[in-house]
Amino acid sequence: MGEGRRRDLTPRFTSASRSQMAPPRANPSRYPLLVLSLLLLLLIPAAAAVAVDSSLSTFSYSRHCPGFPAAADVPAADGPSPPTLQLSTGYFSGGGARIFGPEPSHTRSFSLLPTSVVRTANASLLHVSATLAVSGGRRLFRDGLGGRKLLKYDGRAHYFRPRLPRFSGRRGSITFGMEGYYSTASGELCMVGTGSGRAADGTPVHFLPVVLRLGFPNPANLTRPFVTGRLESVNTITPIEPVSLVAYAEEGYVYAESASCPPPPVGRLDALHVFEGRNFSCAHLSSMLKTPFRLNYQSGNESTASSLGLHQRYMYVNRLQCKDDGAVRAYVAFTNQTAASRYYFMLGEKAVVADGFWDQQRSRLCLKGCHVVNSGQSRADLAVGECGIGMNFWFPAVWSLQQRSFAAGLIWNTSLKSGEAIAAGSSALTPNYRGNLSGLKYNYTKVDEAMKHYEKSGLNKNRKGKFPDSSSYRDLVFRFYVQKGGGSGYASPVTVGSMLFDGNSLVVPDPFSHHVTTEMKQRLINVSYDIYYVGNWSLESFRRRHISAEGVYDTKTGSLCMIACRELNVSSDCEILVTAQFSSLDAKVAQHVKGTIRSLRKKSDPLFFGTLEIASYGMYVDQVDESIWRMDLESTMALISMTLACIFIAVQLFHVNKVPEALSAMSITMLVVLALGYMIPLVLNFEALFKNSNKQTFPLTGGGWLEVNEVMVRIITMITFLLQLRLLQLAWSARSVDVSKAESWAAEKKVLWICLPLYIIGGVITWVVHMRFNHSRRMLRQVVHMKPVGHAFWEDLVSYGGLILDGFLLPQVILNAFSDSKVRALSPGFYIGSTIIRALPHVYDVFRRQHFVPSLRPSYMYASPHDDLFSLAWDIVIPCGAILLSVVLFFQQRCGGAFFLCSKNRKTREYEMVSTVSS
Repeated sequence: MGEGRRRDLTPRFTSASRSQMAPPRANPSRYPLLVLSLLLLLLIPAAAAVAVDSSLSTFSYSRHCPGFPAAADVPAADGPSPPTLQLSTGYFSGGGARIFGPEPSHTRSFSLLPTSVVRTANASLLHVSATLAVSGGRRLFRDGLGGRKLLKYDGRAHYFRPRLPRFSGRRGSITFGMEGYYSTASGELCMVGTGSGRAADGTPVHFLPVVLRLGFPNPANLTRPFVTGRLESVNTITPIEPVSLVAYAEEGYVYAESASCPPPPVGRLDALHVFEGRNFSCAHLSSMLKTPFRLNYQSGNESTASSLGLHQRYMYVNRLQCKDDGAVRAYVAFTNQTAASRYYFMLGEKAVVADGFWDQQRSRLCLKGCHVVNSGQSRADLAVGECGIGMNFWFPAVWSLQQRSFAAGLIWNTSLKSGEAIAAGSSALTPNYRGNLSGLKYNYTKVDEAMKHYEKSGLNKNRKGKFPDSSSYRDLVFRFYVQKGGGSGYASPVTVGSMLFDGNSLVVPDPFSHHVTTEMKQRLINVSYDIYYVGNWSLESFRRRHISAEGVYDTKTGSLCMIACRELNVSSDCEILVTAQFSSLDAKVAQHVKGTIRSLRKKSDPLFFGTLEIASYGMYVDQVDESIWRMDLESTMALISMTLACIFIAVQLFHVNKVPEALSAMSITMLVVLALGYMIPLVLNFEALFKNSNKQTFPLTGGGWLEVNEVMVRIITMITFLLQLRLLQLAWSARSVDVSKAESWAAEKKVLWICLPLYIIGGVITWVVHMRFNHSRRMLRQVVHMKPVGHAFWEDLVSYGGLILDGFLLPQVILNAFSDSKVRALSPGFYIGSTIIRALPHVYDVFRRQHFVPSLRPSYMYASPHDDLFSLAWDIVIPCGAILLSVVLFFQQRCGGAFFLCSKNRKTREYEMVSTVSS
């Protein structure tokens, strides 16, 4: 078929050429030969380019890696497997700010993932193909007082939320396809290849030829744990700066033969047996040590800190490698950053490499470490310096107010005989921890002091209602907002009595013991809390604070009274009183916790701070279930309501077919208002027809997520809107052909002259109220106050439009009054049914206020404040006004449009109309 087309096109082309240029007659059969010749001329340079590229690759490798001549691959044979040569993550320095971004403010990481490692004819060489990914485009999360703000104000939620690090997509990332050889004798790897990606400024980078040289320690040990190397460009046209690479060796490590666990210089608490009844697991140990450790520089360990050169606030076990027999090695970084990621190789301000073993009998990790020093001008030039560092890690079996670390550690200088050590502790519970916590105990030390303040402050006074207790422990978790000064926080129980709260459930040491059974029936229960607070604390800037608290909770009054400790730079402040009162479980209020955080110190004390009033706006667990049921109910009511509206318009269409004069008697203004009332929700919620991710959804076969009831409501709204347009079109057409159309349009103009100014005045009032509310929000921007969520002006205008719809009969009533018509323009089923549909949401709103707890950000499927005006006053005025208009219209269609206007003009007009008909 292609040849046929070519024969058809060729004569036309030659004919056109002949007619325009008038060349000598040519033989058409030569044109296919010419086309083939052109294709050959195009293919030959392409093939030559491929051959040149292949030879260039071979030439590039032999030129840049002369020490490892290429060798032929050999089939795999039995024997030990070759090394994988994989580097999951490492750090690089250099490369230039244009390609990878400024080094101090951007994370730097690389990975080498071999795709094949094959033996060659040369027994000491391995043929390696790998993918090298170099990424430097991710910005660091700045901490401290300067730089990027740690918090941003959430206008909808009305509280300050942490500002997450921003990532710039794949900018500053280049991926290379590498190929070369690895020498098993020297541990050196040399590879060449090209890469492409995007520079940090967003410009594309294509076909960047480079050479990679890496030195693997052979073997790796405590004094040689790093893989180092360089990545250099071989392109003289657009070269990049040399890149220095460093990574923690992942294989081939030889542990010290004389590894032992020296006793710590100070005593420690009993350790939790995390591997009791099962084998040692490196992955499990790594997950338990992944949270940052806070270093505690107390008085008495200054010499240890000085000798080790430690002054940083946090310690990260950044890399951890193990063997099945319990041998462990680690790379530990020290830094002042609170948001450093353990997934990348960290340099930190200081680092230590260590190896040792897990002591299964004593349930502790024992390590001997050495300092990591910089051996060159680049930050990636790392080497191992002096040793003599002792490190222990364990998991305390007893917690208290000031010792509440899930993982604890000690660091000391083995050359010092003073017995000093620097203590370290991680957060209370590692996220997503699934280990055994049944042996963990809590030692209450401040309950007696908290009890005194509990009785003194009057929190023991009886209150009506049922309050959360140990059986509804999830209700004891709450988020709070500081009412003055700004800030927000989160409070969660650590222990309730002798039971540990792990975030999802209570871990009971012995659920059938008499002690636990008695404890659950007590009125006063010992509790401990972890409180995380973000906001202004005295004159300090916004920074996340952790408060440990313990005290008593009264299950009969819902009162909580605790003594708390907050962390300071080098010490802690335990002169803090935290009080809170929970609302009853059946209370229908939005604020379910109210309390204070205040200092017990004198005002002259430097650590004194003003009282912080806190409040929590949320729902209990059972109330959340009720709210879900309410949403389902409202979804059904919205669907029924819109279906009835569609039916009532259909009833009106049947009515105008039976009473043709009703079309010209209907108010065009009323029909336009109703049409806009159905059109505006369709326009504003058009996206809901296709996607709604904020509500309960289910997967469809098409792969999308749709809310069925929402889609059904929109579809029925669309049908209703089309029917309303049809009714408007019929009324407009009938008014245009009416013999008395001049009089009808004159009455309609009078309706507009009355209704339009009323609508405009209402819109102006809405704008004034909106501007006053926004002004109040601007004045109190730094204060977290719990008021209705602010809207844009158009949203408030839509709510005002709901009020206009509630009075949709007003234009018809005014038209009937001016025309003094007795024509039954509207069917009773239409105007009575539509009035009921507009009044029912307000009746339901009264019911909802009495039986459901208003949440902070409620999701209303029916009777939403976004669709109409709802309050106690509006819920009375609007239904009464709508019913009044229906009653007036009812009498107008039976007694005349101006029945309530007793005047001589009306009587004369009625008499003239009767005499005309009689004649």
